[in-house]
Amino acid sequence: MCSTKLIKSISSIPEVNLAAPADGGHHPIMYNVTDYLVSAIKSQQIKFINADRAFTQTEEPLKQLESILEWKSKKYVDTSLHHFFMMNNWRVKVQQKLELYQRNSWDKMLDFLKFDINDSSMEINFSVDSMKQNLSYFNLHIAETLRIQCIWSVHDEKLREEIISSLKNILLPVYGTFIGKFQEFLKNNAYEYIEYGIFDIEDVLDSLFLRNKTDE
Repeated sequence: MCSTKLIKSISSIPEVNLAAPADGGHHPIMYNVTDYLVSAIKSQQIKFINADRAFTQTEEPLKQLESILEWKSKKYVDTSLHHFFMMNNWRVKVQQKLELYQRNSWDKMLDFLKFDINDSSMEINFSVDSMKQNLSYFNLHIAETLRIQCIWSVHDEKLREEIISSLKNILLPVYGTFIGKFQEFLKNNAYEYIEYGIFDIEDVLDSLFLRNKTDE
């Protein structure tokens, strides 16, 4: 079966017409499309001279499948969910999609954790007030992000671990430095403003993307 026929065959799979899942999880088409491609090729007894020839025969159909998934992902209003969905379903570009997902979601929180304090008492007082405000924004933003993303799911456990590990790596060191400096200035009064400790954030990150597990 030539590439053109394979492309048409992919388009005829019933699952192609199904919308992307609300939780950004695995699209039904991905459960059978790989096996379908393999069986379609075998059924026509295609003889491949080498691996490069085999890749050439399947390259266009796979591009077609990626285009289908991309089109479906554009239906999400949340841009970060668009990239999250593609991570779940198109594993050849996971790192790229992971970076885009983080940039459109979690990276925004890092802006609230920036501080630049000089030695003067006036500058310190101003900066502490700014840190209080930024911490308040951070608390609101992370709570909202967790509320939204707690219902998202990841099909593959290894991918889920990779995403969470990446989130911890970008968030925890910066947050820890910010909170450490905040406590240095406010002493015990700092706890009036701190809603999340480091371990609290680790725990909530570890609980993300489990919807498909708990629903089983």
